[in-house]
Amino acid sequence: MIVGAGGGGYPGAFRLSEAGMEVLMVDPKGELGGNCLYSGCIPSKTIRELAQLHWRNRRLLDSRDPPDFNKIQERKDSVQLTRFVQHRKELTVHKGVSFVKGEVKFINNHRAIVQGEEVEFKYAVVATGSTPSRPHFPGAELCLTSDDLYSYRTSFRKLPQEMVIVGGGYVALETATFFNALGSKVHILVRSDRALRSIDPDLGGLLLKLLDPNIDVRYNSPILEVSKVGEKYEVLFSSSGNKDKLTADVVVVATGRTPVVPEGLEKVIEITQRGFIKVTDSMRTSSSNIFATGDVNGLAPYFHTAVGMSVAAANNIMSGNIDSDRVDVRGIPVTVFTIPPASYVGLTRSQLRTMNIPFIETSFQLGDDSMAQMYDERGGEIRLFFERSSLRFLGAWVVGIHSGFLINELTQAVVNGLTARQMSNVAEQHPTTNEAIAYAVRKLI
Repeated sequence: MIVGAGGGGYPGAFRLSEAGMEVLMVDPKGELGGNCLYSGCIPSKTIRELAQLHWRNRRLLDSRDPPDFNKIQERKDSVQLTRFVQHRKELTVHKGVSFVKGEVKFINNHRAIVQGEEVEFKYAVVATGSTPSRPHFPGAELCLTSDDLYSYRTSFRKLPQEMVIVGGGYVALETATFFNALGSKVHILVRSDRALRSIDPDLGGLLLKLLDPNIDVRYNSPILEVSKVGEKYEVLFSSSGNKDKLTADVVVVATGRTPVVPEGLEKVIEITQRGFIKVTDSMRTSSSNIFATGDVNGLAPYFHTAVGMSVAAANNIMSGNIDSDRVDVRGIPVTVFTIPPASYVGLTRSQLRTMNIPFIETSFQLGDDSMAQMYDERGGEIRLFFERSSLRFLGAWVVGIHSGFLINELTQAVVNGLTARQMSNVAEQHPTTNEAIAYAVRKLI
């Protein structure tokens, strides 16, 4: 039984079906793709691409056409529908997968209630994802979340003139840059003295310096209250020990995500203090026949990570419940899809120093890259980290144009343990930003 039809669910379901197993997959949305497709990665990045297109036209071609936000949302909906239909076709190919819309309530580690009926399973993969967290403060119910902005056929169709975003993580910063690029005045309220606390501080600092200074970022500014005044919202927050306020058309809370654990499962397997399902690197829970993949295990909340976890869980089930496949999240690329973006993979500077690993680094400034010059987006860098003694590649970050594309090539190099010599031998396509990788490596050879 697969609980959840997102990236942590359907890839493993298909793999098990191909191996001849009978698979019951259950999801409350009744569609494949999970939160990523319904209200996350796909819709938000569709808006990002269109916002960036508008931003580039304005900067490079002096376009003064105002964005039609309703058309942008219509395009987002169209992309989502295209992928819903695509996934429905995939289901028809995998005859061994029975797909049911509904919720799952666990009775024990081999029985559950689905649509009011008891079902028995030999193995279970829990891939129920997460949902946007809502902090507790007066007026929190007046605020939107990323689900409201990006969900399929959302009612949010009017571009706000002014927006307040509460939070300092990647969703908060991404959303801020999207709407700033479309012309909204955006304020970000960060509770602590630093945004992007989950990534290398040097990397985060580089990215923050590249963001449009028109975005108003306020640190050490915890929110106190939101109230509606006419058609606007008044946001009260703390600033240097004093109370301050902002007025906006929309207030968005982006303060993290909360795991969704199926009812009854907390009595069957171990749950961490933060509410995530505890797993090993083979995705196995404290019950040997139950696996947990994707956001719900809290290891790395990204769709592509969930896919890898789903496949690993399926492989371990097909191996006769032996741990034949494991997931190393250090080999998973991560991109903050701000405008401009930043990406990283493997071990970077702060981790290497903490682990006392002798390393050497090399870099290439994107101001000298031809593609960056074409778009006049010349800020940022590629920075590569190698083991000092062997020049084995350990990790990288890319800050600036096309980082989300470059990081895939660098991930291949990390996962396969390439050396600087091997990486320098590649003739990268010209003119692409990938050339910068070779330029950086050759400084060491």
